[in-house]
Amino acid sequence: MSISQKFRIFIIGAGFSVHSGLPLGNQLLEMVRENIRNKYGKDNKLEGDLEWYLKYRQRCDGLDQDHPVDYERFMSYLDLEHYLGLKGSDTWSDEGNESQLMIRNGIMEVIYSLSPNNPTEECIKFCEGLLPSDVILTFNYDTLIEDTLDYLGKPYRLFHNRLKSVGLTSSTIDSEAEKGEIVISKLHGSIDWYDKLPHIKERELASKSPHPWESRHPVFKEGSSVEHKKIIEGPCEEDDYFQYVYRVNDLSQVVDAQFWQSAPLILSPSSSKILYANPLKSLWRGLQQAGGLNFGLGVVGYSLPPYDEYARQALYHLMRNYTEYEYYLDMMGLKKGPAKIITDKVRSRERSEPRSEPFVGQARWVIKFS
Repeated sequence: MSISQKFRIFIIGAGFSVHSGLPLGNQLLEMVRENIRNKYGKDNKLEGDLEWYLKYRQRCDGLDQDHPVDYERFMSYLDLEHYLGLKGSDTWSDEGNESQLMIRNGIMEVIYSLSPNNPTEECIKFCEGLLPSDVILTFNYDTLIEDTLDYLGKPYRLFHNRLKSVGLTSSTIDSEAEKGEIVISKLHGSIDWYDKLPHIKERELASKSPHPWESRHPVFKEGSSVEHKKIIEGPCEEDDYFQYVYRVNDLSQVVDAQFWQSAPLILSPSSSKILYANPLKSLWRGLQQAGGLNFGLGVVGYSLPPYDEYARQALYHLMRNYTEYEYYLDMMGLKKGPAKIITDKVRSRERSEPRSEPFVGQARWVIKFS
């Protein structure tokens, strides 16, 4: 291992997973829609909401009936309707309305059904090259990287830092416990993550009812046989909502659950998804200050879509810090390499010298291994 390869950041998008047979963008959402039709029939709640939304767009924007569905805008419509409580007492649940939960479960079911049973050669090669102290910032819902690292027996964690202690104004990082670990930060959630906080609140409400009802949540209900584990290990700060997020060991135990029972913690492809980012907010903390003291930066398969303005803002600063701050830094034998971006033209674009504007590409990325 070359010492100059340490302390790298990899930014991963949907194009990374295409090689394994997983779909991109609208293709995924069309498959989710078909999955919901097969499960709940053609006259399901999602189709009703979509028909209502298209009529709204026709009357407000003058779109004709044959205009292609913009699924990101449709889901943003659902997000705003739910977040603002526009339906009043008809609002389905704190986690989302019926169509939102259908979509999140549908995304999980489609990705799970298409995921390879064994790690692909491409993903094995990528993960074999990962080193302790590497950080992966991924916008993908799938578990390809985690499954491959498990297969290879390489240690990793899914949260920022292991803490020795938590103080009133600051905490102490356990650097010794972190040694040897790769960090995977899943900024949009994951198909095998579940948020326990809504369940806790639902149980509190049920306990105050004159007729308490039993939980039907397949993961958190009393006596559940679904194996799950808290993602944060050890102490954590009291206001970090990520402490309520759990990872399910075997998705086959929950993949057939009904949408009204549970939904995975994923931020659906929507221009308003940031409204639901609170459980994942600590994963974003500090990203604007990252990159300056890293010694490698790569982007694979991420398109930086225009409706993810918050991601653009964070990654702009990260890329700028890497390419403009202390670019010729030489510290204990460590030197920065050029920022690398893998594009759909199957070539690596490198930035070998600092310049006035950060090197952030706009193309659709796909994975390539050389």
